[in-house]
Amino acid sequence: MKERSLFLTILLVTGFLTFTVKGQPSGKKALFLNPPRQYYPTPFWHINGEMTQEGIVQQMTDARLKANFNGVAVLPVGNTLPDFLGEAYFEKFGVILETARKLKENVILYDDTGFPSGSAGGQLEKLFPQDVRKTLEKSEVIRTGPGVWKAPVPGGRLMAAVAMNVSTLERIDLSKYIESNILTWNVPKGDWRIMFFCSNTGAYYKKYFLVDYLDTTAINHFMSLTYDKYAEQFASYFGNTIQLTFFDDVGFLRTERTWTNGFNEKFREINGFDPALYYPALWYNLGPETEAARVAFFNTRSELMAEGYPKMVTRWTKKHGLKNTGHPPGNYGIQPVDMSGDIFKFYRYTDLPLADLIIEYGRGRDGFKLISSASDLYERPITATEIYGALKEEIVDSLMLYRALMEIQARGINFVIPHGMWYDPSKVSIPPLISPLSKKLAPGLSTYSDYVGRTCYLLQGGRRVADIALLYPIASLQGGFYFDSPDNKRAGTWAYPEADYLKISDMLTNEIRRDFTFVHPEYLATDKYSILKGQMHLNNKENFQDYKAVIVPGGKVISVAALRKIKLFYDAGGKVIATTLLPSLSAEKGQDQEIVKLVAALFGTDASKNPKVQTNYQGGKALFIPNPTTQLLSEALAQFTPDADLLFEGSLVVNSKLGLFSYLHKMHDGKDIFFFANSSDNEIDTEVLLRGKLNLENWNPHTGTVSRLEKCSYTTRNGQSYTRCKLRLKGVQSTFWISK
Repeated sequence: MKERSLFLTILLVTGFLTFTVKGQPSGKKALFLNPPRQYYPTPFWHINGEMTQEGIVQQMTDARLKANFNGVAVLPVGNTLPDFLGEAYFEKFGVILETARKLKENVILYDDTGFPSGSAGGQLEKLFPQDVRKTLEKSEVIRTGPGVWKAPVPGGRLMAAVAMNVSTLERIDLSKYIESNILTWNVPKGDWRIMFFCSNTGAYYKKYFLVDYLDTTAINHFMSLTYDKYAEQFASYFGNTIQLTFFDDVGFLRTERTWTNGFNEKFREINGFDPALYYPALWYNLGPETEAARVAFFNTRSELMAEGYPKMVTRWTKKHGLKNTGHPPGNYGIQPVDMSGDIFKFYRYTDLPLADLIIEYGRGRDGFKLISSASDLYERPITATEIYGALKEEIVDSLMLYRALMEIQARGINFVIPHGMWYDPSKVSIPPLISPLSKKLAPGLSTYSDYVGRTCYLLQGGRRVADIALLYPIASLQGGFYFDSPDNKRAGTWAYPEADYLKISDMLTNEIRRDFTFVHPEYLATDKYSILKGQMHLNNKENFQDYKAVIVPGGKVISVAALRKIKLFYDAGGKVIATTLLPSLSAEKGQDQEIVKLVAALFGTDASKNPKVQTNYQGGKALFIPNPTTQLLSEALAQFTPDADLLFEGSLVVNSKLGLFSYLHKMHDGKDIFFFANSSDNEIDTEVLLRGKLNLENWNPHTGTVSRLEKCSYTTRNGQSYTRCKLRLKGVQSTFWISK
């Protein structure tokens, strides 16, 4: 019990100062050299064959002794033997747990077989067929009136029956004309599009149907087949050998019209009006109400998702003394509407929000800050990554392990789940093989694991320092999305043309090198954020942040409450930059003119045609940049916030074909922790200005050594004191600077 309590304290309180012994700084340095095991990588272990006791013990022992891993995340797949959830399967799973206990390792409990989570290996659809996922289906005809039209209501749960005049867009609720499942309607003069909207069992591209992620009753049934079965068998391992559960690809992947039978009730609860007459907006233009209607629908679906699978998992893990991690599909993509719904809301309850670095190197770099920003908002000290999955085997060498990792760590990720080990390495269906059985990678895995342990030891916990808030344009993303668009070739990739928020993210991180945090407009409008003397304060106990500038990325739709808060920030001396497209529509019905008024007050009445800096007597500044470039945005930030937290002297161009240069600044118990990551092949040789007068040491995560940082001096820039230090990093190398 004492061992369990200590481990949970270390894992969840986190941060390198958890282990500090006052008056013994050498103790911290010793722990940096040889970090506690929970900071080491815990890879997926795909069980793609028949488990034997000998095979289990051998592979897990090799993973510990040869690769220096801290256990495994056991991932049953389609050809796992014994069969998933059978008596023999649990017997072998018990061998895994007992082996891990003897090796003093951890096992992450993956909650299904294959991915996405939610099928219980096919048992759900057999035992609870009513609980499989649903999709919204539209059937329609065009009829010309006057005349009587009769038609049976299609199968499934009827959500709405609506007629819309093709020319005038007038809409009529037809539900009152339905009797005994037959619609009989006197069609008025004109051409009318008559539509039925029904919630139906949805097809799926995998072997089994998935659970309805939006229905808590259905999710409870799924969990009774999976989570509860593990609890019945292995409760004695909970909180010690098993600390963490994992759910995979829970969202709207390839089924963008995911729906649920109870949708209308939730819609009325959230929005205060009936959705029936607005269902056509999910496919068509309704006129001025279109965008607000779509926001209402897609926000409702996001709430159902957040309050569904992720919340139910968290409730279960809390009851059993565990924590959970996992992710939706495309959790870093430009369009969350048909993937996660709303990435901030999706992670509202998850203990360790997780970024999924998969498919190809560099994919998602501009969006990983979404996940760590959600952790910042909810004060989650650990942000995980499932990393390397489906990267081409030929590109994943030892250097690539570091490249991809340090890039995502510079974006706030600090717990590593490599993808991964395979029980039968001759049948790897999703490369690369990251295992002691990989001839290519095995020699460097132990050193890599030490690097992971040291970096995560320093990066977990504390608070992140960022002067800039970048608004998450969720209302514009929702308002510009509709079902079955011919332009939507791939889920998660189609958004309105002016959606530049990930482009701005990339500019800030990789070119301008000014750290920022994504801010959700719904939370921004609450007292979670306060304004005082030109700063916007994130009101968290430990991970508080203070923003001197707010960037409103391109988008047509915005919440009135969020824009009012931004206007208050400007009035109090805050700095506001808008890019590409100014808002003109409200996320709420009937408030478009209020948006127009607020935009004019912030950026000027002629900002779209003649943008220029607006000022007020409190020192507030606002500027619209219609065609943002790195240079224009950099110049605006330099003018608006000259006392940046961190500045790089001179030109810093990375022209390597692979990699880039990034940084992260955190504070832990009053100590500054700067992480510099050079994932490129170039050598970095530059001077860095750090705000304030600091006495710094260099902590090298590749070797575990700590040394005095030489050639530092103090200077003043724009009335602000800075510490100037020389930074030299070879290709694919990183380092920490930590204040004494």
